Amino acid sequence: MRQMECGLSCKSCEGCPQKPKDELLALADNAVGAAVGDVVTVKPNRCGTSGAVLLVWLLPCIGLILGYILAGLLGSSEGICIAAAFGGLAVGFVPAVIANRIAAGKNGPEFTIVSLGR
Repeated sequence: MRQMECGLSCKSCEGCPQKPKDELLALADNAVGAAVGDVVTVKPNRCGTSGAVLLVWLLPCIGLILGYILAGLLGSSEGICIAAAFGGLAVGFVPAVIANRIAAGKNGPEFTIVSLGR
């Protein structure tokens, strides 16, 4: 079961509205010898969160700003500057799309089981 904000540590809390309805199924390396039905703690194998933040948020913002500034430096009208800003935004998303396709193409376990129980 995926852990929620409340922690879901209370096994007798059947009436909890936060309790997830379904289990999260994922492929995991079983480094600790866990058996089916065991409660385990997992860690993700791909820890590129700072790189993902850079690709998804920072590069499109830089593209937006650079598009607007470059069009302004070329003496374009306000409408053209705005269009260039949106063009720069779109160009900034290209590395994120490419990285997503590369990550989706990699096979293998998404997680590693690091411990049994809570």
